[in-house]
Amino acid sequence: MESFLKLTNRYGAPDSIVDAIRNDPYTKDGADFSVTELIKPPQIRRLWHLHEDDISVDVREEIWKLLGKGVHNVIEQADSEGTKERRFHAEHDGSTISGAIDLLGDDGSITDYKVTSAYSVQRGLKEDWEKQLNMYAWLVRQNGITATKLNIVCICRDWMRSRVGKYDYPESPVVVMSVPMWRDERQDDFIDQRVRVHTQERTLPCTPEERWARGAYQVNGSGKPRSFDTMREATDYINKQKTGNFSIVDGQAKYIRCESWCEVAEFCPQWKGERGNAR
Repeated sequence: MESFLKLTNRYGAPDSIVDAIRNDPYTKDGADFSVTELIKPPQIRRLWHLHEDDISVDVREEIWKLLGKGVHNVIEQADSEGTKERRFHAEHDGSTISGAIDLLGDDGSITDYKVTSAYSVQRGLKEDWEKQLNMYAWLVRQNGITATKLNIVCICRDWMRSRVGKYDYPESPVVVMSVPMWRDERQDDFIDQRVRVHTQERTLPCTPEERWARGAYQVNGSGKPRSFDTMREATDYINKQKTGNFSIVDGQAKYIRCESWCEVAEFCPQWKGERGNAR
């Protein structure tokens, strides 16, 4: 999964854009897993390897990644202190894990830069971002460095001044998010769990969270049922209620990743089975 094997250009992007996307220098540098690969569902990784000769992606789906690479290149050239774009390696249970850290400060701080949407920033810190930064902290710890704090710098590609002040819209196109740092034991357990699910013989189906479900969990109790995207959101809501008996049941979920963003959806038995049953 280091790069797309087939790139299409159905909408006539200039050759310079196509070449820039095709010449992506990304590499795991010989590792069995990258950090971002371990975070992804094991079913996606397995289907990639099984169908890599049949998978293609269009240039239009990769444009924002190209913008992100441009931002990283500019930041890499700044005169800021610390180590930039360094890839760390570590061994765990017979597997090599690698991750490229955007900025490792001289004080042990880890910073990751993300080009994203204002809407994404409005939704707050993503669970996958929290996992990613804590896996970076684990990586540097295996290399004798103690991480002191974790930050994500979000650069909103679609920020508009006219929307400031409405619905928690970000006041600036650049937003710094502080990421909670897990205890060493939790980082160790998470790495162990991700390596196990990616190396076991039986591939697990994707969870609602991994499928970016909307309305996957319904909380029943006093009043009208409420829908939540993740189990954590549903549980947090219940914990904030002072009184009442509540239960969490499966909701009528819409799976955003499967419908619009998963490159292997057409090969996925889980997704194909659900679509067949819905007809």
